[in-house]
Amino acid sequence: MNCYLFKGTRKGLMIAIAAVAVGLGAGVAVLWATGEVKADSGLSPGFIKGTNPAKPDPKMIEEGKKIYFRKCVWCHGVDGGGDGPGADRLWPRPRNFNQGTFKIRHTASGELPLFDPTKPIPGQNDLFDTVTHGLPGSAMPPWDGILTEQQRLQVLSFVTTQLVKDRKFDDKTETFTILDINNKDAMKKIPYSKESIAKGAQLIVDKKCVECHGNEGRGDGNPFNLKDDWGFPIQPADWHKCWNFRGSREDPYRVETIFRTFSTGVNGTPMPSFADNTTVEERWHIANFVNSVCEREKEGDPFSPLLQMDPQTAKPKTNFVVPSAPIEGEIPADPNDKKWQDRPRRIIGMGGQITHKPRNFVNRIDDLWIQSMYNKNEIAFLFRWDDRTKSQVEPGVTVVPIEEAPPVAGEANSIAAKQNTYTVYNDAVAIQFPAKWQEYAPPEKPRYLHGEEKRHVDLWKWEADGTLKAYTGSGWDKPLEERPGATEKLKLVKGEFNEGRWTILMTRPLHTDDKDADVQFETGKYIPTVFFAWDGHNGDAGLKMAVSAFYYTILEPPVPIEAKVYPILMAVGMIIAEGWILRRRATKREMMMKK
Repeated sequence: MNCYLFKGTRKGLMIAIAAVAVGLGAGVAVLWATGEVKADSGLSPGFIKGTNPAKPDPKMIEEGKKIYFRKCVWCHGVDGGGDGPGADRLWPRPRNFNQGTFKIRHTASGELPLFDPTKPIPGQNDLFDTVTHGLPGSAMPPWDGILTEQQRLQVLSFVTTQLVKDRKFDDKTETFTILDINNKDAMKKIPYSKESIAKGAQLIVDKKCVECHGNEGRGDGNPFNLKDDWGFPIQPADWHKCWNFRGSREDPYRVETIFRTFSTGVNGTPMPSFADNTTVEERWHIANFVNSVCEREKEGDPFSPLLQMDPQTAKPKTNFVVPSAPIEGEIPADPNDKKWQDRPRRIIGMGGQITHKPRNFVNRIDDLWIQSMYNKNEIAFLFRWDDRTKSQVEPGVTVVPIEEAPPVAGEANSIAAKQNTYTVYNDAVAIQFPAKWQEYAPPEKPRYLHGEEKRHVDLWKWEADGTLKAYTGSGWDKPLEERPGATEKLKLVKGEFNEGRWTILMTRPLHTDDKDADVQFETGKYIPTVFFAWDGHNGDAGLKMAVSAFYYTILEPPVPIEAKVYPILMAVGMIIAEGWILRRRATKREMMMKK
């Protein structure tokens, strides 16, 4: 590993330490070493020594206190213990500041993060970056645009001096060992390539990353037994959703963010630092591999275009139209068939149903991937979604309507504490259409949650016990009514759970005899569509579920035969005409030469 450290080979070489002091004598949180670090320095490869920051100005602290009690106290609590009024309904819970344990840092494992109360330099001010960009995959929002730059520095000055109680940033016993990620010579970034990805794929096995994150990186390796430093259940990251990585909001596909995480670890969680048991080069290979499995435009292709991100949500941009393409012949039963592979897929954003009790405050299914095609007889929908656990009702367990327990304050009664203790129900997914969508003038449609009494919906629901049933929905407060005749027309072509992912393929005839209750499909029409999903290990059943906004299914009209033949005929005609013209010109030239 010494080859990744700077070796002192010339006499008199000095280590230059650059310091910036701005206003009231405040020091910088980071002093970047620009010279060579000797192999006997005791530092892990890629790290340099920094110094303690100076204490913020008292006026900064006082102003920060006012901001904290206006904006932050509701989650983080009066004393910064992560126990505010909203904390009991959040998972993961808000950060407890008292111990000084922060996840996103450029400092070595176990150390305090970088904080400069005077100058917010990106990459050199960890806490400022966290408050600015928020933490994707959690309830921590970005405060950029809500608080000014100065206000963010002020509130952090209050947090670091008054709410971090067990440690002090200006305590000389605290060390700041900084990942010098911007030092191109020391870091020697490995380009993103097939070779690097292959090496990373082997390293995640060698370093036992798969034991937590799963064989395909969907976070399904050890979903039940992990806890954070405060004793709350915690789940490994799903590498296929890089937009949920903590500290990744600016650019989810940025390899440097993944490299930083593997180098520094995630304090307060079981995710360790790999700085001492990997080389810098190995960490780049791992980062490139993890980046390669994050979803792209074309599934399974690490070199296809990246998904475009919505800057407001930091999630993949949503296209609310679900296209269903016409095909000739039978609909492929294999999702890996080329016809399915060539079909565009849509990501469906899912959120917890919190309108009616029982509400789903902790939603574990945040998106679905949908594809569709149809032939002259039937339509097919292919669903895929990540789920860390395969959930099925145990034999003898009766599924009863869930009642939402009244809120009880305190960590022991919080949603975070109850994770992994629910009765296990079936994983499930459903798609819903207005039964008589043709009668509504856009944008009119039934209520999204199971329709209304006079505007009922046709809902198809698959469950992990292998059942696929058709229901009529007449309102959120009325039970779904199964229609046995309609259920018989539904066909479950495939239902498979593999390596943390469900794949469900279902079909139904385009048209049925029951025009009142069954949705009838027509080409070229936008049909309002809603999706639902249930995670059985989250205690999801009934109204406790994930739900989408309204999407629109459209059966793309078949391309007329004329549209295929006419361009060919025109091209042939143009070739013939051009050949005739050229021949005429040649003939004229020959005649003129003879004269």
